[in-house]
Amino acid sequence: MSVLQQFPGVHWVWHGSISFVYEVHPLIVVKVPKPGELEREQFQHEIKVYEIFSQNPPCPSIVQCFLYTDNGIFLEYMRDVSLYCRIHNNNNYDPETRLVTKVDRLEPPALRKEWMNDITQAVAFLESLNLAHGDLRPENILLDRDRLKLSDFDCSAEPGTDFEACMAPYGRILNGDEVDQGARGTSGFLGPRTEQFALGSIFYLINYGFEVYGNQSLTEDPGEHGPKVEDLLQNMKFPTLDGDPLIDEMINKCWHNKYAAIAELATYTKTLLLERNTGSDINTETTPVPECATDEATQFETVDSENPDGSASDMCQYQWPEDFSSKKEFCQSLEKRGLLEVLSSGEPNQLGFELKFYSYSERS
Repeated sequence: MSVLQQFPGVHWVWHGSISFVYEVHPLIVVKVPKPGELEREQFQHEIKVYEIFSQNPPCPSIVQCFLYTDNGIFLEYMRDVSLYCRIHNNNNYDPETRLVTKVDRLEPPALRKEWMNDITQAVAFLESLNLAHGDLRPENILLDRDRLKLSDFDCSAEPGTDFEACMAPYGRILNGDEVDQGARGTSGFLGPRTEQFALGSIFYLINYGFEVYGNQSLTEDPGEHGPKVEDLLQNMKFPTLDGDPLIDEMINKCWHNKYAAIAELATYTKTLLLERNTGSDINTETTPVPECATDEATQFETVDSENPDGSASDMCQYQWPEDFSSKKEFCQSLEKRGLLEVLSSGEPNQLGFELKFYSYSERS
């Protein structure tokens, strides 16, 4: 029996740097490691982070994990694009330089403030566990319609660890005036400085509609734009901020390492929510996220307790209770049937899968 016949509800929906991601239910995905030694090592590191998460109350701004094993991590399915794609799709670009020529639309102010607070609360949660994310960038921030959560913790580590993951504009090379943060020409040590710098650049993206210097031609050769941005940031030269004064002040402080801890920044982002204009800030066109995504999503297949090795034909269906334990049991049933061993045995296309990403709007 082929993989697709044995597990007809499983679809390949994404691939990251260290893992492949499969939908196992409209509300759940599973990440499995790629076959390389380095990829599996990083995957095991991410599992250790989820183990730490499991010993603490969950953070609502972090993608929820239902079950983790050596070969897989079952997570809630954030069924839309990343923050990067969401912002990217709002712009027009020069076809040669890929610089932004026009921002077609900005997200509503209230939503932008909510997103900034959600991201910051997630990073503050990590800080409370003596962890730093280590790879804060919009590609690792996922959306389910307008709901936003932080993901991908394979680079997370304790503060003081060498910082290696993020590139400009979400990380920066140290100059000679920051010897306490690490050696000149390196990214320095992971901690509040690196985390808040990345957050400042993410806040800039959310509120201006493009990345730092993403609308400015800095070099004649478009291929040299990235290195030029690195150089400017190393020398603490930032684009002009001319938007909301309160948000601009926060971005500037993040770039200049003015918050002693992310918890301090998180306290401030909460105040932004209190200052929302409940009239003009609300996006009346935004569709609310339902408690259950679709009629299909309220039904799922689970293994008969008296026949845990049964095939799809002898599974029963019942209403999905909106609680953690039932989702965990569903994931455990797939694990017992050998799903993770199968998915870890080869590349998705070798197993018969075709890459197909279903966005929320396509499935609801």
